[in-house]
Amino acid sequence: MATKGTLLYGNSGGEHGDAKAASEFISKLLEAVVIIHKVHLMTTGPGSFAAHTALGVYSDLDDLTDGLAEAWMGCSGQGLSFAGVDGKNWPAEVQKIYDYVESNRNMMGSESHIQNEIDSICTALSSALFKLNRLS
Repeated sequence: MATKGTLLYGNSGGEHGDAKAASEFISKLLEAVVIIHKVHLMTTGPGSFAAHTALGVYSDLDDLTDGLAEAWMGCSGQGLSFAGVDGKNWPAEVQKIYDYVESNRNMMGSESHIQNEIDSICTALSSALFKLNRLS
C-alpha cells in the first residue's frame, strides 16, 4: 500500500497505529462516556443545573467516539476488540443485556411508569435481536 500523508500532519509513513492500542484508546473513551453520564445523573446542589447540562456532553462523546472508531477502522483496515466482549456473536451479547434487564427489572421498583420505561428498553433490545437474528 502506498504511503499516505496529510497536509496537517505530513507523511505518516503509513502508520495508523495498531489495533490493540486503538482498542485501548476507544475503550477508555467509551468508559469516559459511562463515567460522565453517571456524574451527570448524580449532580445536585447549587450550580447543579448548569453542571447537569454541561455534563450532557456524554451523549455527544458517545457519538463522536463511535465515529472515531469507525473512521479509524475504515482508514487502517483493522478491527477493534475489547476484553470480555464476543465480537463474533452479536446476538449473544445483546441477549445477555436483554436477559439481565428482564431478570432484574424489579430492582427499579413497581411503579408502572418506571416499568414502562424498562419496557421501552426491552422493546429496543428485542428489535435489535430480531434484526441480528433474522435479517443478517
